Amino acid sequence: MKIAMMTNNYKPYIGGVPISIERLTEALREQGHRVVVFAPKYKHLGKEQEPEEDVVRYSTLSQHFYSNTVLPNPLDPVLEETFAREEFDVIHVHHPVLIGRVAARLSQKYNIPLVYTYHTQYEQYLDYAGLIHWLSQGAAKDNLLGRIRCRGSKAIKQELAPWYLSGFMRRCHTVIAPTEGMKRVFRSQYGYTYNCQADLAVLPTGLPLESYQADSRAVGAIRQQYGDGQMPLLVTVSRLGHEKNVPFLLRCMARLKQYLPDFRLMVIGDGPQKEEYMDLCEQLDIRQQICFLGSLPNREIAAHMAAADCFVFASKTETQGIVILEAMAARTPVVALRASGVEDLVEDGVSGYLCPEEEEAFTEQLLRVLQNEPLRDGLRIGAFEAALQYREDAVAEKAVKIYTDTCRQYAMTQVSAQIRVFRDLRERLRLPG
Repeated sequence: MKIAMMTNNYKPYIGGVPISIERLTEALREQGHRVVVFAPKYKHLGKEQEPEEDVVRYSTLSQHFYSNTVLPNPLDPVLEETFAREEFDVIHVHHPVLIGRVAARLSQKYNIPLVYTYHTQYEQYLDYAGLIHWLSQGAAKDNLLGRIRCRGSKAIKQELAPWYLSGFMRRCHTVIAPTEGMKRVFRSQYGYTYNCQADLAVLPTGLPLESYQADSRAVGAIRQQYGDGQMPLLVTVSRLGHEKNVPFLLRCMARLKQYLPDFRLMVIGDGPQKEEYMDLCEQLDIRQQICFLGSLPNREIAAHMAAADCFVFASKTETQGIVILEAMAARTPVVALRASGVEDLVEDGVSGYLCPEEEEAFTEQLLRVLQNEPLRDGLRIGAFEAALQYREDAVAEKAVKIYTDTCRQYAMTQVSAQIRVFRDLRERLRLPG
């Protein structure tokens, strides 16, 4: 097949969506399919990206938003020129806005079926976007302007955003959810309320082979560096932004310190709230226990996960929990908040534990894992076995089936539409037969 993969962000930008796209693209290519990725240029990084085969870079506007992300220019003629030259079988778009609008237009113009992956719960992330954050902050003020800003914030989150998203998804021929849980969320929020009847499929992000093969020497060195060889060692991988609920995790670490003073938490990731969280560690008197490592290459992340006794996670806005799968592939038990995008991956008591958003309950389960080595060993086995079903090659095969089914259904719809046009014409002309 020839697949157009369209995105608002891609490497070198670090995030769940670029990782998902890169892994799926590589696995599809290994199986003999041609995949052309349409992604933005990142000129603000100070250098041009190296040319990559079958990666079309379109221009970006100068405005920056939401940390290190750029604002794509959806009017770049390279998009139209490439589609006019190539004959794609299917378009797979990963965002409903900006490049998503372009993908919908190109789908209609060139009669190509459109597949969309619902990566992000945009309604929840809007709280941290500039305009909504400004409106929400002002809503706390008990005056006329505060009440107006409150209503404006609610209107955008509860009405405008779902209305826009459902309108976009009605233009898609298949919508992909990363987990069964997100499929249920989609049905309840868009299928019924907004009458979005697109075909639904489930396709998780695949794990590359190296995720299952951590370097034992690197693992030992990491345990020695951060855990002194014997100290309980924890890890989390997260963007350091408000939407990831990191302060909850840090408060739980302060509770854990009361029972286990000598532990370390490795925090992998970066973001706009890093300094704020480091200050919070000082306030909670856990600065010595928390190691902020910044962003790391994927192979190093796998080694850090394998070195840890437990992976901890507090985000409530995940659609698929890629880092949780990576931790499980590294044979690391998981303690996380029970939330959509997480509970489909972690089986309670088998590969880890899911907790309510209560600091005492979270800390209790964490202690349970850290203080019981036989239990921890059993969870390691359960985590690894669960992760095996998410191998890249298996996920790519599922993707091809989704594309094929979508193309077949699209072709049948096109034929049905032509028959309806012919019947209507015959009625108007009153032709016999």
